[in-house]
Amino acid sequence: MNTKTTIIIAIMGLSFQGAFSQFKTNIPLDKSVTTGKLKNGLTYYILHNEEPKDRASFYFVQNVGAILEDDNQNGLAHFLEHMAFNGTEHFKGKGIIKMLEKNGVSFGKDINAYTAQDETVYNISGVPVTNQKLIDSTLWVLHDWSGSLSLTNEEIDAERGVIREEWRTRRTSGFRLKMQTDPVVYKGSKYSKRDVIGDLNIINNFKYPELRNYYKKWYRPDLQAVIIVGDIDVKTMEQKVKTIFSGIPLAKKVAARTYAEIPKHDELYFGTASDKEASSTSITLQYVLDEPLLKDSIVTRKNVMNSFYTNILNNRFRELILKNQGSALNLKTYFEPVSRLNTSFNISALAKKGKTIQAFEEAYTEAERLKRFGAAQAELDRTKKIFISSYDDFISNKDKVDNDSWADKLTDYFLKAKPFLSPQDDYNLIVGIIKSITLEELNAYAKTIQKPANQVVLVTGSDQDKNDFPNKEAVVAVMKKVENMTLEPYTKKENNAPLIAKELKPAAIKKTFEVAGIKDAKGYILENEAKIIVLPTTNSQDQIIFSAFSKGGKSLIKTEDLASAEIATTLARSSGLGDFDNMGLKEKLTGKVAQASPFIGENTQGFQGSSNKANFETMLQLVYLSFEAPRFDPNIFNILKEQYKNNLENIKQDNGNTFKDTIELANSNYNPRTFIFNKKFLETIDLKKAESIYRDRIKNAGDFTFIFVGNIPDSVLELIQKYIGNIKSNPSLKENYVDHNMEPKKGKTEVHFKRPMEVAKTTVYLNLTGTIEYSKENALSMYVIGEILSKRFLQTIREEEGGSYGVNVGGNLELIPKPTYSLALTFDCNPDKQEKLMQIVWKEIHDLKSNPVNVNDLEDIKKALLKNREESLKTNSFWNTTLYNNSLNQIPFLQDDEYKNLISKINQKTIQQLSRHILDSSSSVEVIMSPESQPGK
Repeated sequence: MNTKTTIIIAIMGLSFQGAFSQFKTNIPLDKSVTTGKLKNGLTYYILHNEEPKDRASFYFVQNVGAILEDDNQNGLAHFLEHMAFNGTEHFKGKGIIKMLEKNGVSFGKDINAYTAQDETVYNISGVPVTNQKLIDSTLWVLHDWSGSLSLTNEEIDAERGVIREEWRTRRTSGFRLKMQTDPVVYKGSKYSKRDVIGDLNIINNFKYPELRNYYKKWYRPDLQAVIIVGDIDVKTMEQKVKTIFSGIPLAKKVAARTYAEIPKHDELYFGTASDKEASSTSITLQYVLDEPLLKDSIVTRKNVMNSFYTNILNNRFRELILKNQGSALNLKTYFEPVSRLNTSFNISALAKKGKTIQAFEEAYTEAERLKRFGAAQAELDRTKKIFISSYDDFISNKDKVDNDSWADKLTDYFLKAKPFLSPQDDYNLIVGIIKSITLEELNAYAKTIQKPANQVVLVTGSDQDKNDFPNKEAVVAVMKKVENMTLEPYTKKENNAPLIAKELKPAAIKKTFEVAGIKDAKGYILENEAKIIVLPTTNSQDQIIFSAFSKGGKSLIKTEDLASAEIATTLARSSGLGDFDNMGLKEKLTGKVAQASPFIGENTQGFQGSSNKANFETMLQLVYLSFEAPRFDPNIFNILKEQYKNNLENIKQDNGNTFKDTIELANSNYNPRTFIFNKKFLETIDLKKAESIYRDRIKNAGDFTFIFVGNIPDSVLELIQKYIGNIKSNPSLKENYVDHNMEPKKGKTEVHFKRPMEVAKTTVYLNLTGTIEYSKENALSMYVIGEILSKRFLQTIREEEGGSYGVNVGGNLELIPKPTYSLALTFDCNPDKQEKLMQIVWKEIHDLKSNPVNVNDLEDIKKALLKNREESLKTNSFWNTTLYNNSLNQIPFLQDDEYKNLISKINQKTIQQLSRHILDSSSSVEVIMSPESQPGK
């Protein structure tokens, strides 16, 4: 998530409340939204929006979730969400998904849902609006979700297995820690007993009427909203909504929708949680706060000040960490909702090993310093600048806010009464508040945030570190000690020097060139041989996407130096640039919408960046300094090494990491160049080597291609000539990557191993890989094969067998370092079913070779490809990526008619032929991780 979005969400989202009974807002709804309530109580919101063009998103929002379950229904709200895709009055069986996918609307990508404690939300996004029959059918899907699910015995029983496997997949270390801390946070509240996915015993054994009773009781129009946002005729859509949804009945007597509370407490609650796979130890002080019942401009003003407060305190935390003189690896403060009625203010410390209480003292001391003395005027001014810049960027690109973003905000308006204003009214309200906040007001408010009641302290970490966890008495003692200690106010020196002091003169353009297939793109070669591609677009109102590359990457680094290569760009990015250290650069860029980050990949090195028009020059300055004046701070290196060391202590217990490393080694045939995060890595990384590698890779502008796409300012060429043109170069030095044969051994590689586990789970990885001639058709066909298998596994492994929550499949064809295809899949499952499921996997793969694929599945995938292409063409990121890949690989761009023609040539016969090649020529890697023992779940 970018900074702009984060800031806007933080300001508008700190107070969460509902649109029912006691939850209200007196800030008027944006007049562009057509809204109403039908006689049966169903609410609707309809908004015209043209991002993306010719598409609409349909949301069905339930103001009910797991918190409304009875104890014997624990998990049924989430179970019901699954059943919404398993048959309704108008769409039998898998009819909803089949109907939508025939029109290019894909399950998972465009069709999805989630269940939380207090709400259940369904969405069908990216629906083409030119097909009126599809629009009507989509509305009928929402209609059926309201009260017409089939809920047949057979479908319920089939879904039990899917839920079981989701339960198994979601039992991660983080989830297990949360299950230990929830009884502390939610002590005395129903929230402590509702984790959404529920009780496995209930999932396995509930009687059919129990699910139907929950559905009948809570899925009803007075608790539901239909939200439609897109390139639609609003009046026509409103009439359709009234016609289709008015007939849904509402019972005369309905259960009251109540909201669970978290009991107040004067005593500080304290809890610890440990897990053998936890990677670090953290301590968090949480202040549980009430949500205001009325969401008005006063609450909005407090939200702005909350955001200011956390921004300023987090900056101070960052400075403290960068000094590397304390006991914390990271410090942060944030507001976070904990229930529909409550939010929380949090101060959290990620501790160095054995230093938990000391890290907490450092965090609490800085919070106390800010509370006692307040912020400095310079801090407030800088924060205002950051936030106003974010809102300026938002208002400049208001027409490019997509349908789902507006639908999400309308969902929050319906559920939580979060104000929904027009972009301009939103801007005027928030920026007006920002400008009017005084230092005295902010500092007075800062004294009110930390209250003595409703405090919770949580300590979480690995099993091996739990003996070092502090107890409650130690934490309370530290809080009292800090509150009574003598402190000095915060002070900070400003660096007011320019980013670049040296005077630069624009370099000449040696020649120009055309970009094959993209007539609006212009190419330039500068005096220093830097290759420039510029594509002006109007896809966004104020956005420029930047990338750059040259060949070589880590393939040119000696094997013994690869560990240092892994940290080279991280070290440089974290050290600052030119005359500015990390914090100095961050402060210098205050209010700027510009970033440029170097990378060193396997076979290339380069940059990714972005800016708005006003700060385009700043982005170029960052690129220039990244070449000419990078920094390598020994203090930053020591911080990174300390973080790595801390992670290494516990990562050996992390099953996911072990599985990933095993896959990497098998896929490279245990090549010594394979990166593994281990003790050897920690012993090998070297500051001087990392600096040397960076300077060797990020150099020589004459071997780089620089690509700019977006709302290019008129001065673009002169600025590029000034900054890119002055980067040193050696035109005679043209590098290329080296192929180190990072590939599996020929034939079959099988690695099966066992690990101790809290929850019995087998994880499977399979990869078929080999070489093939590169063509656009082969590349697209590899993707199609992956999608076909995804559809088949959804049917056979998930639905028919209830064997896994989902099988992730991907087919792709890479050109670098040589044309190589890969068909890879992974899934979690019950250890008892692993053997049978692998038989199904191989049967489905071999069927691709021996039998023509289902023509309907193939056509659905082709339609989705065309739909996705149509949507992507309207984004700057697509064009930047296209220019990047086409320039790197020397592949011409396909025009629309060429792309459609290519898609039309993909048929049952071509897929079968390619599948034969894959199965006949591939080497395979099969990695299976199973539990050492099976505790019976």
